[in-house]
Amino acid sequence: MTDGAKRLALIGGGGFSKEIAEVAQLLGYTVDATYSSQPSAQVGTYRGYLDEFLADRAEYAGVALAVGGVSRAAIQARAEIIAWLDQHALPCPPLVSPHAIVSQGVALGSGAFVAHGVIVNVDARLGRFCVVNTGAIIGHDAEIGDNTTISPAAFIGGRCTIGADGLVGPLAKVLQGLKVGQRAMIGMGCTVLRAVPDEGVIWPRPDNPVVASDRG
Repeated sequence: MTDGAKRLALIGGGGFSKEIAEVAQLLGYTVDATYSSQPSAQVGTYRGYLDEFLADRAEYAGVALAVGGVSRAAIQARAEIIAWLDQHALPCPPLVSPHAIVSQGVALGSGAFVAHGVIVNVDARLGRFCVVNTGAIIGHDAEIGDNTTISPAAFIGGRCTIGADGLVGPLAKVLQGLKVGQRAMIGMGCTVLRAVPDEGVIWPRPDNPVVASDRG
């Protein structure tokens, strides 16, 4: 059997699990088992779901949450899994690609994921189980909330606060010093010029590059 001291289990069997597994392997973990609500695995062997993982937990050094936060429903599903992980006190190490730039003073919560090509600037704070995906830029002193996804090539300006359980879409920009509330959704390519309330939505339209509403 593979040495359990460096063996990591995946929860989630979709395409995003391949990104998680690649970074984990670059960090020295062995990733050969997937636990998912769907009977399939992009990485390693499918071994069931949460109950089966509990039966196997002694085999692993930790768990990586590999469900992508691509929609409000997916982020809610992630939140429910995170609550389950916390309930069972399962170790979830942060995973930071060696091909990312993470500056001094950056704080990383458990389960956080930083993908290839990301730049995280000085004294930023990345919450528990947040995802900062390929090529995103996080400014100095910015705070990214728990279970929030920053999508590929997004830009978060210095001293921004992005609330928990949110989504910032690909190529979106949040200008410096702004606050984005909890469970907010920022659409692909949008530029945020003012504060966004809890559960607020900013979404592009063909006839108007940015539209804001209070509810999604």
